Amino acid sequence: MTEIDQDQLPRAAAMEPPIPRWAYGIVNPAMSFILRSPLHRLLSDNLMLLIYDGRKSGTRYSIPVGYMQEGDTLTVFSHAGWAKNFTGGHPVAVRLRGQLRRGVGRIITDQRVIRAAIERMLRERGEPMTTRMGFVGPGPDGAPRLQLPARTSFIQIELA
Repeated sequence: MTEIDQDQLPRAAAMEPPIPRWAYGIVNPAMSFILRSPLHRLLSDNLMLLIYDGRKSGTRYSIPVGYMQEGDTLTVFSHAGWAKNFTGGHPVAVRLRGQLRRGVGRIITDQRVIRAAIERMLRERGEPMTTRMGFVGPGPDGAPRLQLPARTSFIQIELA
């Protein structure tokens, strides 16, 4: 894979959901059920439950999200609008590998940190997964390159 030299990642088209929007009403509750159960081990290496209150509505949300962990820091990303709840920092709970943990989530804007997260995803999860998530795409010469899809937010959660 060709690396790009500058800190700024090139922008790509916004990602479309991998499944139809209506299907999330079925898939998310099923995954949430599994992640809360003793069967969580089937999914817990890559998925966790993110639990937070909406900043404006106060509504409690619980959604399954992919994550990467380094010590007490979790990194998640979203191509959806819910990430704006973490602007400036916001309290969260996560069900991580069967355990409920608390922390604070913040949107990351530092391109170096975002690049490092994408490069780690590429190393750990492989190019096919990273491409499906929209973080690898064709460069001007057609060779694969790292990129950042429009409307994508990265969130770091510092666990207490």
